[in-house]
Amino acid sequence: MKTLKDLKMTLVGALATLMLVALVACTGTTTKEEPEPTTDQITVSDTSTDEEVATEGNSVVTITNPTSDDTDSVTNNTEDDPVEATAEVIPAVFDNSASEDPNSEAGPYEGPQEARTAELTAAKIVAAQQDHLVNLYEKTVESVVFIYSRTTRGEGSGSGFVWDEDGHVVTNYHVIQNAGTITVRFFNGREYRADIVAQDPAADLAVIKLIGLDHELTPISIGTSSELRPGDTAIALGNPFGQDFTMTTGIVSAIARTISSGFSSYSIPSVIQTDAAINPGNSGGPLLDLNGAVIGVNTQIVSETAQSSGVGFAVPVDLVKRVVPSLIEIGEYVYPLMGISGNEVELTLRENVGLPANLVGAYVTSVSPNGPADLAGIRGDSGTQFSGLNFDGDVIVSINSVRMESMDDLIGYLALNTSPGEEIIVGVFRDGVEIALPMTLGARPTIT
Repeated sequence: MKTLKDLKMTLVGALATLMLVALVACTGTTTKEEPEPTTDQITVSDTSTDEEVATEGNSVVTITNPTSDDTDSVTNNTEDDPVEATAEVIPAVFDNSASEDPNSEAGPYEGPQEARTAELTAAKIVAAQQDHLVNLYEKTVESVVFIYSRTTRGEGSGSGFVWDEDGHVVTNYHVIQNAGTITVRFFNGREYRADIVAQDPAADLAVIKLIGLDHELTPISIGTSSELRPGDTAIALGNPFGQDFTMTTGIVSAIARTISSGFSSYSIPSVIQTDAAINPGNSGGPLLDLNGAVIGVNTQIVSETAQSSGVGFAVPVDLVKRVVPSLIEIGEYVYPLMGISGNEVELTLRENVGLPANLVGAYVTSVSPNGPADLAGIRGDSGTQFSGLNFDGDVIVSINSVRMESMDDLIGYLALNTSPGEEIIVGVFRDGVEIALPMTLGARPTIT
């Protein structure tokens, strides 16, 4: 027998059923569960924003990945308001920081997706670098030339690059030295004869000019060498061993080297050292930066095998920019002259002379009689160096208030920043004090 309570529950259930049926009959509709978004409903694209955005109106959610410079944009194509559902899915996939549990002591999730993101980012970087070098080559190679010369001693080849639209080409002096005929070939196969315009053996530079030019030239981009740092990318273009229009890459290994040109008693200042492969035939070709601008002219290597050993040298473009226009305009370049010989201030010298431990500069070993330094009162060593106590030469520590830390610094500063006839102020350390001496620079004898 049913109790009163059981009868009441049965009556309530029946009434609820009748009401549901009536409601369905009035509306004519049924409820339907919205399906979960599928992978086909989500698209990912790169954006340039760094902001986290959740827009209800256009159903777009953008999440910043803290481990990448790329931003992912996720779009849900469902018509009803999907933002909440999408926002619940995306952070766990694309944003590691979004998976953090505020009640957990653990940090952001670092799972397979993070490693995959890093892998993809690295791949993009490598691909971008490769594309950049390819584009750089294609842009620059039309300004590089293969130079073939015939001399009384035989035949030789080297490299060069277009300086201007008038047909002037820059190369090394030793590439065209004593040349009877010079042939220049471009990447597109065009060939021209060339005449020597002028030469600078002291810097191992020369300018030649194309004969019968019949097509438009693309001068190479000229950069600067004063801001180079060891570790900067260096790119060599040239014709090693006759393998024309070859690109090699490396870094700037060192700056401000001083080397002999091999054709003068004077040194080439502020030379760039690079490990980019330079071999016979690269001489005269450009050393480029990542923008494709010339930073130097490849000139020498140090090698026991006459092949690249990873120690190559290039004439700095800041010197080239001074020398080449003068060679074109007046047929020569005149260097400033101080009229001294000197050495580095090394530990042995400091000990023998009693110089301060932190003193650096250029120790003057000799002064040319009646030269600019002599007339300015610069003192050289009165005796034979290291043969007694005659260490009484001046130490040049500055020029025009610019500190000189070595003889190389002095040579480079004079060549790149001064001109014959210019008055400079030379700071010298003498008898325990620093004094300033005015000097009018002379002109170095021209080498032909």
